[in-house]
Amino acid sequence: MDEIRIGIGVSSIGRFLPLVGKAAGLFAKKNISVEVVNQQDEEKVVQDIVTQATPVGTPNAPSLIFSLLEGNDLVIVGGILNRPAFYLAANATIGGIADLKGKRVGINQPRRMAGMVMLALLRRWDLNTERDLTLVDLGINDRSLEALRAGEIDAALLPPEKAFLAETEGFRVVADSLTLDCHWVPLATTRRFLAANRELVKKVASVYVESIRLFGAQREATLKEIGRWLPALEKKPQVLEKCYELFAGHFEPTLTPSLSSISSILNEVALQDPRAKEVTAASIVEKLI
Repeated sequence: MDEIRIGIGVSSIGRFLPLVGKAAGLFAKKNISVEVVNQQDEEKVVQDIVTQATPVGTPNAPSLIFSLLEGNDLVIVGGILNRPAFYLAANATIGGIADLKGKRVGINQPRRMAGMVMLALLRRWDLNTERDLTLVDLGINDRSLEALRAGEIDAALLPPEKAFLAETEGFRVVADSLTLDCHWVPLATTRRFLAANRELVKKVASVYVESIRLFGAQREATLKEIGRWLPALEKKPQVLEKCYELFAGHFEPTLTPSLSSISSILNEVALQDPRAKEVTAASIVEKLI
């Protein structure tokens, strides 16, 4: 039996496909013994892919690219979420984008996915971060929802799980990132590991495809499995179901990485590290199935 450790960086439904697949016995059917490791840090999961502590994983796209720019031989073997689904949650003083002027907006570091998407949206909305509003950097371990609840900020870009939870607490969801063509969650490994374990990585990718199918086809079983890992949502079934519907509609069923979305996130990274201009999307992708 093959053995594999799969790394996920955050407790997000967008990373839970291997948990769904494991619960359904999909890895066992492929004769694979799997351990899913949640590092609770999107950059730590990249480091663990590089060191082969978890040789296959699902980092956020920017973390993968910044690591690649440092010389690591990372490669995308599947596109799980080809565009970002973040939501701008705000207090009652904000009814729309124009109301962000003069307000305090939380950001989860510019190098990380939510922070990078927030900056991209502010440019799209023609809001200047120096003149129009105050960005509040909430650090590595995102505490945007907590800061919003405490009144420390007026708005923040949140993942669906936190945004929809905030909505039930009286905060407004005034915008989202779904129109941005920026790659969000790749399935990744290193070229070194892929060269030595190509068939195993291909089997893992095929389990992800089947897990996406099951995610949509077996609603109740999937909701139950998600609830096990996100107890805060299990207590709010309407939030859990809303998150489920979102991800069921946005997972890429063929696991095909979108080259245009990868190019877009490379362009966003290039605003912070010009070396990303020299990287093409096709050069960091190897489709296995």
